[in-house]
Amino acid sequence: MGRPQETIYEEALVKTMLHYINVRFLPFRWGANTYRGCEHDCIYCNARYTHEYLGLPTGEFAHKIIVKRNAAAVLDRDFSKEKWKKMTVNLASVTDPYQPAEGRFKITREVLEVFLKHHNPLLLTTKSDLVLRDIDVLMEIGRTGFLNVVVSLSTLDEDLRKKIEPKVPSVERRLEMIQELHKAGITVGVTAIPLLPHISDDKNNVEELVRAAREHGAEYLIADLLNFRGETRTRFREFLATYYSDLTPEYERLYQTNYCEGSYAKKIRIQTNECIKTHGLENYEKVYSFRKR
Repeated sequence: MGRPQETIYEEALVKTMLHYINVRFLPFRWGANTYRGCEHDCIYCNARYTHEYLGLPTGEFAHKIIVKRNAAAVLDRDFSKEKWKKMTVNLASVTDPYQPAEGRFKITREVLEVFLKHHNPLLLTTKSDLVLRDIDVLMEIGRTGFLNVVVSLSTLDEDLRKKIEPKVPSVERRLEMIQELHKAGITVGVTAIPLLPHISDDKNNVEELVRAAREHGAEYLIADLLNFRGETRTRFREFLATYYSDLTPEYERLYQTNYCEGSYAKKIRIQTNECIKTHGLENYEKVYSFRKR
């Protein structure tokens, strides 16, 4: 496997923090990111193409992190514009705002203060327990406006977690995160993305995940299958060859495009949504529908 690649941090000044997201099924239209690139380096991540879009090599996505030094000041300016109507912003549309760089640079903390100042609706998604550092600001944002913190957790299988996302907190720690956020009065959701066909998407696995999310205080759960956009296909093929070589032909059949074959995907979505309802959780569409602008 070779020696781990050193992480390089490069500070940069940005002109805007907000970008429009034109995806109809998502419950938000605006996104923002405090960093470019993500040190978590999960094998299923399909956001690596964004480095290429910015003229950076895809292979550096997890190792060259662009730190948006003026992020808070620029967001403050964006929110102060007369045309801005306080629409919900997803502060994690490409990268995790609480990746390890945040412990050093504290850009996300500064940006949260701007959300609080403007009482702007906020959706924040993370895998990291570093989010608990900012629970004071998050509680105040939630008390004075709209806030959802979404914890990314796609499996309860710790052995599988170590294979697909070895650099993030354990399953147990993320369940504790959900519980701590819930006890603080913050609305918490879970993203079970991606479910892996024939590995983590069977009914029993999903039901256990949904039940655990509910028992620890989550109000809703969003689930979807693996996407093969960009570099993900190559990386995931290597993962299959190492751990699930017998599934390689089935994945080639299911993923003739970037998306899972339609009938299989539909079956899993129906099964998962039934499980969500059975255990008293909501689907994100109901939770966010009044904020979809």
